[in-house]
Amino acid sequence: MFDVRPYYAHGCFCLQVCPEDTLLVLDAQRLEFSPVDLPPPLGSCKWDMAIVEAAEARLGMLTISEHTEAGVYKYHLVYDVLHPKDENGANQWQSKSAIPLPVNYRYSILGVAGGYLLLIGYPQQNRLVLDYFSLNLQTFQIEWFCQTGRCAITSDLYADLPLSLAPPTI
Repeated sequence: MFDVRPYYAHGCFCLQVCPEDTLLVLDAQRLEFSPVDLPPPLGSCKWDMAIVEAAEARLGMLTISEHTEAGVYKYHLVYDVLHPKDENGANQWQSKSAIPLPVNYRYSILGVAGGYLLLIGYPQQNRLVLDYFSLNLQTFQIEWFCQTGRCAITSDLYADLPLSLAPPTI
């Protein structure tokens, strides 16, 4: 059984095809499909990722990485950028940075919308609340967003349609 996760960035619809380690990219202008191999994950959160708009009309990818330091789990968002094909015709992902996340939580990516990435923080102390954090995709600043009870918000995020799909305005 395949799980397909959709993303939209720089005029491309991207489908993460699980469990194949592949990103299927549809260029909406040229109506061309192309497969892109995903890099191997740095942590155990293999499918917890999001495709975002990077500089120079490139695709960016944010994934959650975990590591243990002095017996404490620490989480980071790893930011990779897709570079054009090399002489062998292969796309290359280049790691740009690791963004530390607040401690004492396990994380899951909820989605991307309106220039922000939304994360769910599951408290490691088993509190009866969930915390949500937003990452500004321009500044890479992370901020606490809101808190809910034990039930996680899992619906798709929505901010706006791309200009090419938005209704005409005067």
